[in-house]
Amino acid sequence: MADRSRNSGGVDSRRNRLDRPLTTQEAVVRALRESIATGELRPGERLYQDAIAEQMGVSRVPVREALNVLRADGQLEYTPHRGYWVSALSRESVEEIKLIRGLLENEAIKLAVPKLDDELVQRMETLNDAMMAAHDTDDVSRFAHLNHEFHFALFDRAELPRLSQHIDVLWKSADIYRMSIFTDHDDRDHMLAEHADLIDACRARDLERALEVMEEHRNKAVDTLTNLVNDGPEAPDSPESDAAGAGSDPAD
Repeated sequence: MADRSRNSGGVDSRRNRLDRPLTTQEAVVRALRESIATGELRPGERLYQDAIAEQMGVSRVPVREALNVLRADGQLEYTPHRGYWVSALSRESVEEIKLIRGLLENEAIKLAVPKLDDELVQRMETLNDAMMAAHDTDDVSRFAHLNHEFHFALFDRAELPRLSQHIDVLWKSADIYRMSIFTDHDDRDHMLAEHADLIDACRARDLERALEVMEEHRNKAVDTLTNLVNDGPEAPDSPESDAAGAGSDPAD
């Protein structure tokens, strides 16, 4: 049997890669992603390289590189001479995300379940227990981070890193709504129960049940996202002019 701790698709190797010191660009990417996920940066809000560089105490170069990373992930939009601003999802884009996530995640699960071992199932159970603790203390940010880790523990076992990366991009595209998605206490209760059902299916190596549980789980999450998009702002024709750093040159 292959040594999964050395496999690029395994949970352990993923954690080891993240243990190394961050580059300046990676630190800026992480900070901006967190600002988007927590709602500090709002859909349609314009970003300015000079302001970000000054706030983080770095040069413009890693800021520009970080903005391009987030643009590639779909979290930012860009127009020449006007700069970057935070993306806002449309109802049509949510439907597209739902369709593509279903295709990719189902394929990952089909490949992952035959490769499951008791150690990974226990890892998923431990993560769900940690989510329960975060739920009980209303630590929504930690709950969201652990939810991502829980699902990608399974997706990564497919041992196709590019497949996991494509799924991750789709997840990140909804990060602007992440805190709102996990705010409702009852919704979190249901998520944890569905996670327990998925763990049971994985423990039994029951592929059909795992796919069924994941489809129900994903559909509920996307329905919540659709409601948030319906209640929130449409993707703007032009970025807001009063964003953080207004008065500086746009990040172009």
